[in-house]
Amino acid sequence: MIKQSYILSCILAFSIAQASAQNLSGEWVGTLTQNGKPGAFTYQINIVQDGDAIFGTALSNTPDGKNTARFNLTGAWDDSKLILQEIVQTEPEKPRWCLKYAILKLNVANNALKLEGDWKADGCAPGKISLTKSSGLEELIASETEVFSMAGRWTGTLSQNDRKHGFYYEIQLSADGRGVSHIVAEDNGGSANHRLEWSFSVADSIIIIEESALTEKTDPRWKWCIKSSRLRLRQEASRYVLEGAWEGYIEGNTPPEGRCAPGAILLEKPILTRNIVKTIEQPFQAYEVSTQRQAKIMSTVEVNNANIRLKIWDNGTVDGDIASIFLNGEQLVNRHRVSKYKYSIPVTLKEDNNFLILHAEDLGDISPNTVAVSVDDGTREQIIVLSSNLKESGAILIRQFKIE
Repeated sequence: MIKQSYILSCILAFSIAQASAQNLSGEWVGTLTQNGKPGAFTYQINIVQDGDAIFGTALSNTPDGKNTARFNLTGAWDDSKLILQEIVQTEPEKPRWCLKYAILKLNVANNALKLEGDWKADGCAPGKISLTKSSGLEELIASETEVFSMAGRWTGTLSQNDRKHGFYYEIQLSADGRGVSHIVAEDNGGSANHRLEWSFSVADSIIIIEESALTEKTDPRWKWCIKSSRLRLRQEASRYVLEGAWEGYIEGNTPPEGRCAPGAILLEKPILTRNIVKTIEQPFQAYEVSTQRQAKIMSTVEVNNANIRLKIWDNGTVDGDIASIFLNGEQLVNRHRVSKYKYSIPVTLKEDNNFLILHAEDLGDISPNTVAVSVDDGTREQIIVLSSNLKESGAILIRQFKIE
């Protein structure tokens, strides 16, 4: 697949639709074959989805493992197909590899999401690509020996000094210093996506995040803040946390003018070990396959008692959201219309590690479903805001803390 001479590849221009049909962000790993050549290359992509637009990086290794190349790529999600184009080879400088163009079909096989299809490139024999993203759990799995990476998905809340209601807020960071943010208003405004750039200082554990442009919003009349934040990283027993202040200006204005009221941000990335995943993997993946939705663990909580009480309610504008609640694959609540009333459910945890999923049945007047969930073990009440839509479900990992 290595080319000895550089051939300039045309960059494909995509017509990007505003509505996203499938969340493909994350790491996909698999193989790449080339017609007429023995063996399979290992091939890996790490991508961020912004609406239907895709950007990220690719890594390829020769069958003998002796040669490696890295690429920047761009692409688009088109209904049930992912269209990718490697646009530049970043490593090594020489020799030059094929800059591949691929059309990959999304399907589900063996409890895993798969992308499969053909690739081609100028001056190269074509071939096939097969990539797997096992589940929403895989990208969170970590071990104590791994080097921490800021890249990936962080979820949490954003507050603003002049508002009673907060916002659901998440960021998806790419390893190249770019990313996207997604924000959901708990009152008027709907939701919006922004492009961002970020940098991290290891010396003081500070990440600087600068939103650069609004890319999509559900309410064209609503003016969103373009935000800059300075967040400090800390590690807790079962999660990494980013916390700090933000400031910004209203879209359509310049930073000195049209300033937004500032506020605070709290984001987290759960830490899952292989041992934890083994205990929840089967019902977790069964949910994903049966519903054709990806479940994402957005928060982890520890409780001191197996007998807990769950409460769910709408902590923003009541807009007719209907949701079901699953605990370890079993349905606790069926098609509940979420309101200001705190609906209470007593639960006895049967496992050390338990996962609760918010399954959106009807998004109401304002998409997506954002629901406040409290977990009360009798000594402490912990409140989390979950976000779900018709393609992706927010989840909480509830762990029993035990003293031997």
